[in-house]
Amino acid sequence: MHAESPTVLLIGAAHGIGRAAALQLAARGAKLAACDIDVAGLESLKAELPAGAQVLLQQADVTSAESLAGFVAATEARFGPIDSAICNAGGMISLVHEGQVASNVRRFADTPPADWKKIVDLNLYGVLNMTHAVLPGMAARGRGRMVYVASVSGLVGSPGLAVYSAAKGGVIAFAKSMARELGENGISVNCVAPGGIATRAFSTGSASVSKRLERVALGRLGQPEEVANVITYMALDAPPYLTGETVSVSGGPP
Repeated sequence: MHAESPTVLLIGAAHGIGRAAALQLAARGAKLAACDIDVAGLESLKAELPAGAQVLLQQADVTSAESLAGFVAATEARFGPIDSAICNAGGMISLVHEGQVASNVRRFADTPPADWKKIVDLNLYGVLNMTHAVLPGMAARGRGRMVYVASVSGLVGSPGLAVYSAAKGGVIAFAKSMARELGENGISVNCVAPGGIATRAFSTGSASVSKRLERVALGRLGQPEEVANVITYMALDAPPYLTGETVSVSGGPP
């Protein structure tokens, strides 16, 4: 990147992939502004950050445009212009509210409309909210990188997670659209699509995980750091000519 110490905004930093990305970015010397709705998770992340890291940790709600606009303003006040923005926040309703996924893996006919809205607000509107908040500054400067964390479910679909898959598919389509729309502004927009990753969403050793692993070429769950490696690359190292792409980190072709 052009800057020696780029400013990176990271949404959804308290757990799993986002936490791994936060640690990698801080270790690389980025000025990191990281938010999450989980304050306790942010506090425990703070204890793991390298000494001397330039970090702003703040609670924010990805489903609220006003909340994210406030976080972007706080970031710019602390660190100056935002070079890269990463939206990692997402998940199924049960994961967000209960720390488990099983209760939301069910057929679409059995899901209530109220759940659809929560899933779309979190997984799709979160990306829209972040993009809308950081876009004016990036466009004015004629440079910037956006990285969206989608899901392999958004590429191939996932039975029992139809609305989640639809929302993540929407993220991928939105990234392609934004890449085309913002190319003239010098802004790249790319996606990372994780498959089964060893986070809160997957109980290691459970029957559902074992069944999933039968379809994974590498025969194991991925580690959060493996996805974070790709996120960090896109945010800091990728050539500006890389845009509109979705990289699947899923242990093999789905």
